[in-house]
Amino acid sequence: MINFRTPQTALAYREAIHRGLLQGSCVLCSKPSLEAFIHWKILPNDYPYDEIAEVHHMIVPVRHVTEQNLTSEEREELEKIREEYIHPNYDYILEGTQKTKTVPAHYHLHLIVIKKDS
Repeated sequence: MINFRTPQTALAYREAIHRGLLQGSCVLCSKPSLEAFIHWKILPNDYPYDEIAEVHHMIVPVRHVTEQNLTSEEREELEKIREEYIHPNYDYILEGTQKTKTVPAHYHLHLIVIKKDS
């Protein structure tokens, strides 16, 4: 199976899950943003897909909410951010499925800049 994380980052991620560090209070709510919008913020990823990504950030709603409960204002702003900020600055937007999300209660998308070939 392909792992998007280096062995070191994958181990740190598994250990964080095992120790319960990704459960309890939401790690996405309290994390400082790299870029802030009205309803959204861009965050660094503590366990990046560093095997493939030069940059791995996440965009999350400021409000702790699932995708199904986003307001029309949040959805509209996300589309504007995609066009004006994400598309010029990142290569890919990735979203996990329900079976792979470790923070399913706070909607988030992964923003990736792929590593360049050496």
